[in-house]
Amino acid sequence: MADTQKPLIEICVEGIDGLLAAQAAGADRVELCASLIEGGITPSLGTVRAALESANIPFHVIVRPRGGDFLYSEAEYRSMLADVE
Repeated sequence: MADTQKPLIEICVEGIDGLLAAQAAGADRVELCASLIEGGITPSLGTVRAALESANIPFHVIVRPRGGDFLYSEAEYRSMLADVE
């Protein structure tokens, strides 16, 4: 039996303009980031608030304090926890 379920399309975007473009193009959901050139870091609170007001599709916010590797110091972990709160 063939699987006829449509694949889920998630697009990683930078900022509110990227979110709106992905939404208009038919994305099912978005990963919201800042600075994709660094591999994506946590967007500003203002960007997240704008996304909450504008998005008609689900989105996830990346929590990443800096580009580079994914090995974080205790201070970076505390910063990430503060961003989530």
